[in-house]
Amino acid sequence: MIIPENLTEPINALQQNMFISAPTISQTAAINCWDDDTIEELERHVAKYRISRSVVLEQLKKIAELDSKNIAPADGGFYIYVDLGEQNVTHGFGSIALCKALLEEELVAFTPGNDFEDPAGTLGDRRLRISYAGGVDTVKTAMERLLRFWPTWLARVKAAKLPS
Repeated sequence: MIIPENLTEPINALQQNMFISAPTISQTAAINCWDDDTIEELERHVAKYRISRSVVLEQLKKIAELDSKNIAPADGGFYIYVDLGEQNVTHGFGSIALCKALLEEELVAFTPGNDFEDPAGTLGDRRLRISYAGGVDTVKTAMERLLRFWPTWLARVKAAKLPS
């Protein structure tokens, strides 16, 4: 900021107050978040998330190769974590490759485990995360596409495991 030298201290003091004080609009929004109509709106969103979470969990049950103990349903979040299991991955065909192929072929974006697992470990390429924050219809479509894609994924893993 270019200002006359005699205004440096007063402007510095003004900036410090602006940096440490919550803006009026944020304060107003915080107060209004407790209004009945706001809470009703939020409850409608929570209901949608509950439905979407159920859709994901029900569709994952249809994939026999996934052990239900390897599916961590979110309770209060927007994600479901899935461990694909050793039998559904192999070298070069882990969650990173699965997520890439699913995005390119079915236009469905899941997050591979290397984005949230310990990079020093080996679980990142075996796990993935499914978000259900996009809405019920979006989740239904994504899960239908995953079910369509899954057999092709298993065929790729099986082929990659064959001796060359």
